Amino acid sequence: MSIQLSSVQDVADWIDACVLGDLRTLVHGIDAYYVSPDHRTADGRPTGAGNFLLVAGCCSAIEYLGHVYAGKGSDEAKAIAFMSHFLAPINDRYREAGLLIWQCFRQGTVHRSWPKLVVCADGSAGVLTGAAGEAGDPHLSPSPDATEDSFVINGRQLLSDLTRAFETSFRPWLLTEASEDAVERAKPQVLRVTGDTLRLQLEAVKRWNTDSRSSSCS
Repeated sequence: MSIQLSSVQDVADWIDACVLGDLRTLVHGIDAYYVSPDHRTADGRPTGAGNFLLVAGCCSAIEYLGHVYAGKGSDEAKAIAFMSHFLAPINDRYREAGLLIWQCFRQGTVHRSWPKLVVCADGSAGVLTGAAGEAGDPHLSPSPDATEDSFVINGRQLLSDLTRAFETSFRPWLLTEASEDAVERAKPQVLRVTGDTLRLQLEAVKRWNTDSRSSSCS
């Protein structure tokens, strides 16, 4: 269960195989959805196209890569720094709309399942937002079907851009320029248990482990 990250090479391998690898697995599932004749599981339950989930997963990857890269600052600032340095050379719209991408698509899809609706504080019209998943769908662009102003992110293209950024610039930076601090930043966060509620819940989990070990030996 525990992944040991002791070098920048370990971090690069982890990102490729797991951070981006998990997203590639999700794309395989999305592909299966589109070839399915009825979009249902074997037991008859409906399946979705995974478009919001893929965008949310890519945004989580951006947050992680930004933390490995920038280290200091807010999660938002680190994510924007990553987009500006590594994604903007692929498509400058990542720089032009980085804050909007983060607050609308990351905060919206991760916390509330939907991209946030974008409205202006002065009451003037904002933009409709959406997440797409097919290869020919728009990315960082208006929806061709919307009559109002709109902004769509294509999760499949976002993953492609992330992969390209990783392979052409982020991994070379990690392997040749990053300090050992980047390895520490790549490791899991530590949850320090304070307060009675967390302490009691931790004790419950440890008790389940003790019971499991006891039952396996009997």
